[in-house]
Amino acid sequence: MSSLFKALVAASALVALTGAAAADDSFIADFEFSPDAPVDVTYANFEKRAKKACRVEGRMVGGVAARVQIEKLCREQLMTDAVAATKMDALIAHHEGRTLPETKLELASRN
Repeated sequence: MSSLFKALVAASALVALTGAAAADDSFIADFEFSPDAPVDVTYANFEKRAKKACRVEGRMVGGVAARVQIEKLCREQLMTDAVAATKMDALIAHHEGRTLPETKLELASRN
């Protein structure tokens, strides 16, 4: 059984970085998942969807550097919103483990 939900992301970070205001600074992305699927598979699918949903044209936002930053902020927010919307404890814990700064430092120090 798969679940389908939509995650709404306020794109205020996009507006702040580009300095351009639009009438509607948000969008909706659809995420589909199976509660029975492995957490890492679900998370990877969410990452792919977030990456696709957050693509912007570099020339529309002021160049490559701005595009990279805007897409990164968008993906981070969309992933946080989408994972939270599942209400799946294992997926939420997986996401937190991948995004918390102290976890990243610990993993980096092991190398």
